[in-house]
Amino acid sequence: MAREGLVIGFHAVEDLLNSGVTVGKVFVNAKADRQKIGLLRRLSKESETPFQMVPIDKLNRITRANHQGVIAIKSPIDFAPLEETITRFFEEGRPPKILVADGIQDIRNIGAMARSCLAFGVDLLIVGTKANAEIGEGAIKSSAGALLQLPVARVSSLATTLTYLKSWGLKQIAATEKSDNILDGNSFSDMDGWVLWMGNEDNGLSRERLALMDYTVRIHMPGKIDSLNVSVASGIMLHRLSSS
Repeated sequence: MAREGLVIGFHAVEDLLNSGVTVGKVFVNAKADRQKIGLLRRLSKESETPFQMVPIDKLNRITRANHQGVIAIKSPIDFAPLEETITRFFEEGRPPKILVADGIQDIRNIGAMARSCLAFGVDLLIVGTKANAEIGEGAIKSSAGALLQLPVARVSSLATTLTYLKSWGLKQIAATEKSDNILDGNSFSDMDGWVLWMGNEDNGLSRERLALMDYTVRIHMPGKIDSLNVSVASGIMLHRLSSS
């Protein structure tokens, strides 16, 4: 028996991807039939569903049922359509406050960041389909339910998303230890809408991403530690932004 939330087998996963239901992730054995792989990859791309080629051992660890080399995990949340959501905010006359989780790997960090979003009035959390931790039951538990209340958009290209958000005039902000600007009380005055980018736990944001930011700041740390967990840094940044 497959556990709750799993859909197994090629045809069942194909039907799921065609159904319009939000899918968390699709796993396919790297040695599966190439035509089947191609079809599921295409359907996953069309629905902006994360798709991963994996060895058979990983699939067997997920379920002992006869999965035929294909497993899909249903998403516990419905993702917000990005363009429709941003347009609605501007039509309502309130430029949105957005947090982008760029390459965050740990579900506990995703959960903690979602809690900070709710605490500090963030309107939308954006995650990528690639290199981001899956927003599943573990992330929801880590968020203490915040992910069930916070609008979350999942996008296939964060680079394209950055360009799109810039087109609305939203200021792009990044926290990075590489910045010469120290976060203080005057860092973000008179800013209605904004987009805060927080990068991967190990590598932070890429140079290419940082080059496109309107503002970069670093959090002053006078103690013996010179770096913070990304969820902690996110909370500090969101508190500063919400106080501006």
